[in-house]
Amino acid sequence: DAYSLEDAVAEGFLVPPRAVAVPVKFLAHGVTYDELSEAEKDEWDAADWGDTVPPKAVPAGELNRFLFNADTVDKVLDVLMTRGYRVAGGDRIGKTIIFARNADHADFIRQRFDANYPWLAGRTARMVTNQVTYAQSLIDDFGTASKQPDIAISVDMLDTGIDVPEVCNLVFFKPVYSRTKF
Repeated sequence: DAYSLEDAVAEGFLVPPRAVAVPVKFLAHGVTYDELSEAEKDEWDAADWGDTVPPKAVPAGELNRFLFNADTVDKVLDVLMTRGYRVAGGDRIGKTIIFARNADHADFIRQRFDANYPWLAGRTARMVTNQVTYAQSLIDDFGTASKQPDIAISVDMLDTGIDVPEVCNLVFFKPVYSRTKF
């Protein structure tokens, strides 16, 4: 019999999760070329689609495999920074894990964070992936309440087997279907 989220909440090891949905059209419904503005169509046409012809639409579930949208990422980060749990009397965002789809997506999220919060750039939000030098050192610092980074942008490294009791915000930029991972 597996130990469940409900068991952990009932025994006082976890608090029940509180979901905050971010109303972003692209993540919910995907992108259709014909519905884009002229400026967005220019960006779409200029995007690197690899060896394939640009599609006429990208479904929501495939969006972050093909197209990283700055406005969408910015909206999600704004919700995190304004509504996420804070620590140090509200001076800092609480320990947060952002689950990205792949390394390019994680780097894009980090770039958008640094662009939107330049006074926190390079310290508060860091990529924690197997491609990053000193990833274990970053994980150790993340696991220490008083050290930065406060936001770990991860791709499959912080999904399971990490114990950071101070984590109070989770951001899912990818669907998570595994109950174990959740």
